Amino acid sequence: METIQMLKTLCQVPGVSGAEEQALQTAEEICKTLGKCSHTVHKSLVCEVMPAQQGRPHLLLDAHIDEIGLTVTHIEEGGFLRVAQCGGVDRRLVLASAVVVHTEQGDFPGVVEGEPEHVQSGEKKNPKLDEVWVDVGMTQEEAKEKIALGSKITFVGPFTEMENGRVSSKAMDDRCCCVAIIKAAEQIKAYWTENHLEPMGLTVLLSSQEETGGLGAATAAFDIRPTQAIAVDVSFGTTPEIADKHCGDLNKGPMIGIGATLSRKMSKGLIAAAKEDNIPYQAEVMGGGHTGTNADGIVTAADGIETCCVSVPLRYMHTPIETISVEDVDQTANLIAAYAKRIGR
Repeated sequence: METIQMLKTLCQVPGVSGAEEQALQTAEEICKTLGKCSHTVHKSLVCEVMPAQQGRPHLLLDAHIDEIGLTVTHIEEGGFLRVAQCGGVDRRLVLASAVVVHTEQGDFPGVVEGEPEHVQSGEKKNPKLDEVWVDVGMTQEEAKEKIALGSKITFVGPFTEMENGRVSSKAMDDRCCCVAIIKAAEQIKAYWTENHLEPMGLTVLLSSQEETGGLGAATAAFDIRPTQAIAVDVSFGTTPEIADKHCGDLNKGPMIGIGATLSRKMSKGLIAAAKEDNIPYQAEVMGGGHTGTNADGIVTAADGIETCCVSVPLRYMHTPIETISVEDVDQTANLIAAYAKRIGR
């Protein structure tokens, strides 16, 4: 499947943290041609692309499948739904958003609103999430019959193709990275098959619940126990207000993480692979003891797993209009494949 079609397919399917089933089902349809697929107790998808071999490298490629969203906490008189965030929702962007409420009885479109500024007294304010509601057009009786408390809500964000190879959609964080590691695994498996190389292990992990703490990747990595792992996530792409913050530029390639908890050997190996294969890349220095990605959980899993981060630059993070470069996704796949060839030799 072409990169842009895979992006559209994965980004548009719902999969809020803790309720990733539809996204996982769609991803498994794509991954099942790569290898044996299974699910962890926390619903992460594990694809064994090349089985682990005693004494040989075993590389784990991780990207999280979940997206941010809302969850229903209460149904008020008039059928209005009160909500809480599920992941890092920016409340500045919630008002007037189109949403979909996902239930066992089907999906129901709705809109988010709060107290209009026309009737607010004093200084106008941006409401907190517990001050807004979702209107699905139902009465209270209808809503209670059809919508269970705890139902997940996704934001509507259509897949839009823009100029210069840019695309925008909801859930680019982190579905674009799911696409990148699937494309990388395709390259790696094909290279090993065509060249009859000594086997090495390769596992793709599309992990759950990253937006709510990284549970899916940490527990799956504990069970898989690879010799090395690459956590692939998005990072801030340059826009006018953060142009001086050392962010990543779109169309200039993946960002290779350099940080205290990350493997310096792997960072150097990724940079060497990029240079050897003429793959554009950007360095991303991650200060402090945390990266804010699944790498934080993977690196401490079991008795410790050597881990590095690779990031795709993304604009407008945690909004329904997250924007990336398709070329950056392809180059991320190329970089990971080039690195795997180096460590597998």
